[in-house]
Amino acid sequence: MRAGSIQRETLIASLFLAVAVVVAANLAGQTLLGAGVSVGLMVGSLNGFIIKAALDRRAPMLVTSFLRLSLFTLLGLLAARILGGSVWPVVAGIAAAQLVMVGIGVRQGRRA
Repeated sequence: MRAGSIQRETLIASLFLAVAVVVAANLAGQTLLGAGVSVGLMVGSLNGFIIKAALDRRAPMLVTSFLRLSLFTLLGLLAARILGGSVWPVVAGIAAAQLVMVGIGVRQGRRA
């Protein structure tokens, strides 16, 4: 496996899920909910890239974890404010992206 493939696959899978969520939410009449979850999916899919950059720089994990948590909190609040909805759909999307990344990592680990 190439370096960065988990991050790339997470981004692609999250993009497909975001599109599916928007379509399903629009069909259900919940456009704002779908937009929040899809934005969260896209924001959350960036976590792997940030982790890799921090590890490449040999940054302390405790500090970078705190900074990533702060960054995603800020982005979630900002996205909810811009969309005009609740922060919870955005947070759910961020969490879903983390589950996608874990699933892809487990799948790749089982192949090795």
